[in-house]
Amino acid sequence: MDINVSTYWDYMMMIAPPAEVLEVIGKYKKATARLIGNYEGMYSQAHISVSRQYRQMPGTMIQKLDWYKRPISRLNPITLQVNGFSFFKQGDTGATIYAKIELNPEVTNWFTHIRKVFGDKKWDAVPHITIAKNVPAAPFQKVWPKISDKQYQFDFLPQSITVLSRPMIGGHNQIWTPFKELYFNNFG
Repeated sequence: MDINVSTYWDYMMMIAPPAEVLEVIGKYKKATARLIGNYEGMYSQAHISVSRQYRQMPGTMIQKLDWYKRPISRLNPITLQVNGFSFFKQGDTGATIYAKIELNPEVTNWFTHIRKVFGDKKWDAVPHITIAKNVPAAPFQKVWPKISDKQYQFDFLPQSITVLSRPMIGGHNQIWTPFKELYFNNFG
């Protein structure tokens, strides 16, 4: 085993929505837990994932973030609209329920640009705010009818990308902690 393996960390870049969205998504998470019990991610803060970088030494990551800071600080933020709910099917085993980010060419290009800054040229994840991740089929059938007809809209202008970190060893049992903020143009 590599003696330096404990010095490696995983990093997640995300956009944190404003408090109003966090509150609403939190209520949907609690309502989901009342219907199906505990589930993966029920205590995680609502966010829009942008990129992940695994197995990085903190010193190397600090250098990368110094480089990433420049193109992110030049990027104008755009208004993101949360508009209703949807889900991703995960094979025959279940689904992930989420609040939708309204996509149009401008929003799609903006997220594509951000992912290119972080070197994720091929990552094609749909921007979303997860409510319940990997919900098995039977519990999904309890939750989805209660959420699918709900109307929720909220527009916001993101100010920054939050970079979170956690130790690679035991990472899935560790919590993500704030590491750095990368501010968009006019917010830094």
